[in-house]
Amino acid sequence: MEFLIPAFLAGVLTMLAPCTITLLPIIIGGTVGEKNRWRPLVITLSLGLSIILFSLLLKGTTFLIGVPNYVWSYISGGLITLFGITLVFPSLWDTIAFKLKLYKSEELIGKSNEQGGMKGAILLGASLGPVFTTCSPTFAIILAIILPQSFAVGTINLVAFALGLIIPLTLIGYGGQAVAAKFRPAANPRGWLKKTLGILLLLTGLAVFTGFDKTIESFILDSGYLGPIEIEQSLLENVEKPQ
Repeated sequence: MEFLIPAFLAGVLTMLAPCTITLLPIIIGGTVGEKNRWRPLVITLSLGLSIILFSLLLKGTTFLIGVPNYVWSYISGGLITLFGITLVFPSLWDTIAFKLKLYKSEELIGKSNEQGGMKGAILLGASLGPVFTTCSPTFAIILAIILPQSFAVGTINLVAFALGLIIPLTLIGYGGQAVAAKFRPAANPRGWLKKTLGILLLLTGLAVFTGFDKTIESFILDSGYLGPIEIEQSLLENVEKPQ
């Protein structure tokens, strides 16, 4: 259990790491300009739970061992891209939703677009779980050493890591929501701000879908930026690694 504090701190530092550049577009694009005050929390909690679940399924068990990595990239990237499209082209989404009978009336369609459906927030937050990667040495130790030795202890450490990650992301989401609330364009669900955020999500989704996000991460690391990784390594030096 001596890894609990380092695991939590590693989660906090992860939001500054180059290997998690896909997290911020999801939080910013999914929360800024939304009226629903619970949306940032729902997105980040869904993200944290998804990371825990898929880390356990993909790394701690053989349940999904036969599924190629590109399948998860296609699913995650496709979901994020779809959300981006619905923001950039809201009328297109209205037409699709109506034809598929996802809403009972046009009034409900408008209400959903304005408030941002909670089901959509859950899907958006959970979309990165299957393809989540980090250059955190602490996270690597949890998956490679602690989890194989003790599933329970490994899971507890994963929860600590996820909590450290989602707390600052939640604050960023609420901060962006508060700032956007002061701007009149943010109140328009079909305005330029929504479309700009939609483009951000669209580009992020395409990057995940094609694997280009990993190319960007590698470029940043190759350029010499290690950021919080060095801080983590110094913290780990004071913790006895499990044998």
